[in-house]
Amino acid sequence: MTPLRSKKAVLPTIVVLVALLSACSSSSKTTTAANTSSTAAGATTSGPTSTSAPTTTQPAAQTQASIVAALAKVGPATATGKTVSLAKGPKGIFLIGPNGHTLYVFTRDQGATTACTDSECKEYWPPLIATGAVTSGPGIAVAKVATADGAAAKQVTYYGHLLYYFKGDTRPGQTAGTTLPDWDLLGPFGNVMLPQS
Repeated sequence: MTPLRSKKAVLPTIVVLVALLSACSSSSKTTTAANTSSTAAGATTSGPTSTSAPTTTQPAAQTQASIVAALAKVGPATATGKTVSLAKGPKGIFLIGPNGHTLYVFTRDQGATTACTDSECKEYWPPLIATGAVTSGPGIAVAKVATADGAAAKQVTYYGHLLYYFKGDTRPGQTAGTTLPDWDLLGPFGNVMLPQS
């Protein structure tokens, strides 16, 4: 008889515990929903925003970290087949095109408006043109690669800079174009690499 009485005493306790757990679970759901509603109400962008703020902030930090990590592995210029990649040489780490040849920026350009308009400039400084989907190698900030109608339609840009080859570079990794005024290399973070003395 005693075991039966203790089972009867335990059963109401279990029922009460289940009810409390259920109440706690639904109240945390309510709190989450309330937090989501208040976040959405204060947002200025359209669409669900309760998870978009942390999601967009975190990948940006991860991208920056992955770029920095990739820079340690950058080697000499070689053909990669990627629209833009990075190479390391005596002048530092700079952008190269799919054939491994150095890419340059013209400091007289105004954003996506080219200053390379005369026939001589066009002959010696052909633009890097995207012929399909734009691709990038390790260490490149993918979100910063785009195209614009600069010296030609679909000229590739990086951090808003129009990219060009130099006809005087005949093999991967050469940087002879830096000896000419207003033509510079572009670094991995869109930094214009001024000539070193």
